[in-house]
Amino acid sequence: MEIFRDEGIEFTSIRTNFESDGTLSISGQDMGPMVEEFWGDDDYEYFLSIPKKSIEIFVLHLMKLAFNTEKKITFGDCKEIVEVNKIEHAFNWWS
Repeated sequence: MEIFRDEGIEFTSIRTNFESDGTLSISGQDMGPMVEEFWGDDDYEYFLSIPKKSIEIFVLHLMKLAFNTEKKITFGDCKEIVEVNKIEHAFNWWS
């Protein structure tokens, strides 16, 4: 399910779904001139997987952030939540 899309000079799409084993997958794709300048390719994709047993604590931290900020929550925020709180996860990317 696509949960965020920004179509402009810089394009971003964020998708999320549950895998058959209950893992929460959050993936994103960025495209555009800034991506090409940074990565040498105009397409950058990234993936965050949170196992079923860790979703509850992740959601609680995500809600804490959501209720205490007026800015949009980003993929980077989700990644920071799992890293700072030592929540089991996997992160990967490719460009």
